[in-house]
Amino acid sequence: MSAALELHGVTKVYPGGVRAVDEVDLALEPGEIHALCGENGAGKSTLAQIAAGKISPTGGRVSGADRVGLVHQHFELVGRLRVWENVVLGREPRRGARIDAAAARERVRELARSYGLDVDPDAIVETLPVGVAQRVEIMRELAREPRVLVLDEPTAVLAPVEIDALFRTLETLAARGTAILVITHKLAEVLAHAERVTVVRAGRVVMRSLVAETSIDAIAHAMVGGTIPALAERARTDVVPAFVARDVAAGDGAHALREATFEVRGGEIVGIAGVEGNGQTALADAIAGVLPYRGTMSLNGRTLETLGAGARIGAGVRSIPQDRQREALVLDWSIAENVALGDHDRAPLRRGIAIDRRAENALATRIVERFDVRTPSIRTRAGALSGGNQQKVVVGRTLSGAPVFVVAFQPTRGIDVGATALVQSRLIEARNAGVAVLLVSFELDEVLALADRILVMYRGSIAGSFERGAFDRARIGALMAGA
Repeated sequence: MSAALELHGVTKVYPGGVRAVDEVDLALEPGEIHALCGENGAGKSTLAQIAAGKISPTGGRVSGADRVGLVHQHFELVGRLRVWENVVLGREPRRGARIDAAAARERVRELARSYGLDVDPDAIVETLPVGVAQRVEIMRELAREPRVLVLDEPTAVLAPVEIDALFRTLETLAARGTAILVITHKLAEVLAHAERVTVVRAGRVVMRSLVAETSIDAIAHAMVGGTIPALAERARTDVVPAFVARDVAAGDGAHALREATFEVRGGEIVGIAGVEGNGQTALADAIAGVLPYRGTMSLNGRTLETLGAGARIGAGVRSIPQDRQREALVLDWSIAENVALGDHDRAPLRRGIAIDRRAENALATRIVERFDVRTPSIRTRAGALSGGNQQKVVVGRTLSGAPVFVVAFQPTRGIDVGATALVQSRLIEARNAGVAVLLVSFELDEVLALADRILVMYRGSIAGSFERGAFDRARIGALMAGA
């Protein structure tokens, strides 16, 4: 059987001599699900774009790239358009000089029926939950009848039920002969769904294996070139409530926060478990002071209602936002400039009316070293970093700003196993130092691993509470689903 896609000795060198991909050979067979793994910055996304013909290699050659669909980690949909408009964008069926909307809607319904993708053709994309938006992105590529479908970190922002639905779709595609390349750092998914795995490190292939003949430990070792560091030890340091929320409600519509009463103690991680879209975003935005809310919040006895977003940062409320590119970073600014965001009006970064560049550089250097940010310089643009390194800058800034209370929203979204272990350890270290941490994650395994207490959110309300030592995965999962 001939390969659906082949890369032969592919190399990509960027200006400045950065060798993102170095003589990579990769072949995808029709009907297989092939996993591509590696640390952030290992060259995975570059390989995906080369495979899809989005960028040209510096050396080597690609065979079969004429019918490759690419589903990006950050969706490339037009939010204000309807589902059917996004799916046929650029290839609209026409009746005379006008777009044939009825034919387009029927095309979407046909794709939905054929591949088990439950999507309303007339829904506005920006109103959709992320899992449904991903279906639209996949549907848009399927409308072009690809022989190969490449998915870059497709489960990074999906809940467990959405992940299961995604892989059922991919297995249907593979059964019909489509070659699937899944770029992922979630090694359990590799073992559960892929047939072969290729691991890249520093742009080179360091491992190829049938999934049936390898293990999570072997893949992880190949990715990082050694063993994954263990999580920091847990140590309870305080029992005094630091953050207290009483009858807090915010937002409107299906994703509103209906009512929440809870507290987070100093030296404690409280995990929020729940499927995305159940009020978590409204809760985080209300705490940060960027969304009006009803009810009361206080930090160490000080009411937050009179404080705006900037004043809350000054009071010790810090956030790791769920979308690093839209909410946390200015991509055209340097690492050093980004680490000063939120603190540029306060000592030690402010000297008189100007920012103290020496203090800014010192802070950036500490964050780069402590959080293992892979960058040639603290003056490198944030937009030039890999997604994982961008996330480490955001987490480093948050935890280096003398926080009292941290809202960590999807803190390990889209980052590899080594970076995940580092970020999780830094959160535990902050907790051990007395920081109150509210962890919002759609990865139940992460919540179970890190939290001292778990609150389950469903339809904007807290549906259950569990103490460490009494975590019940089945019960938590049932509450997440509304049981």
